[in-house]
Amino acid sequence: MTLHLPADILDEIAAHATSTYPEECCGFLIGSESGGYRVSAVLRAKNVAPAPRTSRYTIDPLAIVGAEKRAASEGMMVIGYYHSHPDHPSVPSEFDRSHAWPSYSYLILRVMRGVPAGFRSWRLEQEGRRFLQEVVEVG
Repeated sequence: MTLHLPADILDEIAAHATSTYPEECCGFLIGSESGGYRVSAVLRAKNVAPAPRTSRYTIDPLAIVGAEKRAASEGMMVIGYYHSHPDHPSVPSEFDRSHAWPSYSYLILRVMRGVPAGFRSWRLEQEGRRFLQEVVEVG
């Protein structure tokens, strides 16, 4: 499955990641399923993980419900999540895998010394054992 991501939305995610560095940022990918997953907007979330937030993120469950309701009110849905990896590769950690759900996109933006340095998106396979990298079309 392909994740379609407008360049301005990728820029918005990068700005969020830069502003929270050296902690991980996190948020929602809002959009639709139409010939792949199409991101129409992002919604920032607060990282409520206990320290160290430099190596993990947690989104309050009430924020997830709120994002789902907001997306639905606009005729869209939460199609995934994004977060940053400060000074680490854009590869899911074991913590990421153990807290992920199948059928969502997980976009990870690498931030090196405060500067965005690439991204990848992942999907957890149905059995939940591993992530598979997904194709991202920016534009």
